[in-house]
Amino acid sequence: MSDARLVGTWTTQLDDDGKVVPGLVCFSADGTVVSTQLNTKNIGLGTWRSSGPDSFEYGFHILAADPEGNHVGEAHVRVSGEFVSDTEWQGTGGAEFFDPQGTKLRGHAGSKVTAGKFGVDD
Repeated sequence: MSDARLVGTWTTQLDDDGKVVPGLVCFSADGTVVSTQLNTKNIGLGTWRSSGPDSFEYGFHILAADPEGNHVGEAHVRVSGEFVSDTEWQGTGGAEFFDPQGTKLRGHAGSKVTAGKFGVDD
């Protein structure tokens, strides 16, 4: 968790099989991460760490519920990123989907993500 460039809020663009899905991700200095995307109904909570001078990785879980609020499963998301500049990064990631008992249902990898930083100065 040593890369101060990552700390803050980022606008993300996920390439979901050719469809661009906007999102937001926030990295805290203590190593926590909060994420949301337009194709999910709930936020993701997790952690991040620096993995090299210009690279990092993060992961988070998203809980899923049916319209009545019953737990129907969760997604575990992992992303590896690399800085393009101090205000942009790109990466690849994937997700695994589980039922409420923890049985893996399916997964995918190789989704591309790009991000730009924003905040009070932007």
